[in-house]
Amino acid sequence: MSKAKSSSTKGKRSTITVAAAQLSAHTLEQADTALGEIEQAIRDAAAVGADMLVLPECAYPAYLIGSEETYRSSEILNSKAFIKKLSAWAKEHKIQIVCGFVDDEGDHLLNAAIVIDAKGRERGRHAKSFLWGNDNNYFQPGRDLKPIDTPLGKIGVMICADGRAPELAAGLAQQGAQLIAIPTCWVNAAKEPNAFRNAQADFMAQGRAIECGLAIVAANKCGIEGDTPYCGKSQIVTSDGQHAAVAPPDEPVLISADVSLSKPNAIDIPQWSKRRIFSAYEPIVPNREELGDVKIAVAPTDCVFGDEKAEMTPPLEQLAGDGVQVVGTAIPDPETADRLDIYCRALGMSLVAFPFVERLMIESFGACGCIESEHLTSFAPMRIMALDGAAIVFVLGDEVSLPLLRTRAAENCIFVASVTASLAVLVDPTGKVVDRTEPGKPRIITETIDLRLAANKEVFPQTHIWEQRKPEIYADAFDIHERFVAPH
Repeated sequence: MSKAKSSSTKGKRSTITVAAAQLSAHTLEQADTALGEIEQAIRDAAAVGADMLVLPECAYPAYLIGSEETYRSSEILNSKAFIKKLSAWAKEHKIQIVCGFVDDEGDHLLNAAIVIDAKGRERGRHAKSFLWGNDNNYFQPGRDLKPIDTPLGKIGVMICADGRAPELAAGLAQQGAQLIAIPTCWVNAAKEPNAFRNAQADFMAQGRAIECGLAIVAANKCGIEGDTPYCGKSQIVTSDGQHAAVAPPDEPVLISADVSLSKPNAIDIPQWSKRRIFSAYEPIVPNREELGDVKIAVAPTDCVFGDEKAEMTPPLEQLAGDGVQVVGTAIPDPETADRLDIYCRALGMSLVAFPFVERLMIESFGACGCIESEHLTSFAPMRIMALDGAAIVFVLGDEVSLPLLRTRAAENCIFVASVTASLAVLVDPTGKVVDRTEPGKPRIITETIDLRLAANKEVFPQTHIWEQRKPEIYADAFDIHERFVAPH
């Protein structure tokens, strides 16, 4: 395994060296090979001075195990024997390990990760709760979410698709996690040859780091397991969302970097919104039959107003003439917003503009939301709007992080538009950037979008984002004692 290390150096005691081992994919029949590569990765991580190593999801024996029966009839180490080996290696090389594995509970299997300290002692486990695709065929979902206390600090653990549920990362931050480790098997979603794409690898890991204010260490596989290709791109992300180290998409490698163990961001969930977030109240999925194409304009303030910020400029009349149905823009004050609203409606267009009250609005084209940019760090405002059926949400005010904006769109499967005085961005429900303006070159983005895309909440076969929600886990993480009951 080749080795790559960032150029940062150790500083305060709150800084540790972390490593992520990107391993080659192996099938269940190749478990012995996988075991040898795990041992070598531990040796390599210790050799570069890592305090902690993160290994992929189901690093042993494999991720695609076929069935519970196939797993149990295979010639592999059982989970207890594997953990014994892992503990011995951790102790031998004096390194803390976070490793994904198949945890056999006797009557069921869990897609789990174990944390073992540098003395070989188990510190805790996490079982994946957001099951992805084939996970549903042989794994039971995890039911706990707690950071794991270790000699290095409080380590939050998520496994692969857990990163798709904002409540999980936020719940770890709420409980004082100082770093998040993600053993993962990020699948390559690209269809064209020699291309590698995955929402979590491409922007969501950065988005989670920004919202939680925590470094993230994600270890993926590369190559193909059976007929499933992985995208590599294991990464170490700093607490401000910057990449400290990134692996290539297609080769096994060890990456390492120095990161800070941080105090997490406070996660703001308004009292009035808790019933929606922490209950099993049925999400509202937009009615596909009632949605269709809608032409929108994402308009920087500087493109809407004249020099005096009072006269509406001809572009609004042009937009109406071009068939635009809804305009999103940032407005400097309520009085001006009211005037612009009247003006737009006279032209046959709907207006979404802060400082209107943040709320869900039902328009002729469908349900849309509006939030102020400073509230984007918390997952809650946009999550609530999506749970209540929004197909598009406008984020208005100051410039926001693009990875965080894309994360909000992808985790809720909705369109998101962001607009400031001079910038505009439009993102689709997969997190793909449809269009964005360049700094210093303000222009109005106009696009015809198919809102029916926001009615599809199945991001992968057997993987529906609302059906995978576990409100009772989130409530425990946020210490919510009241059990909100969905109405009959």
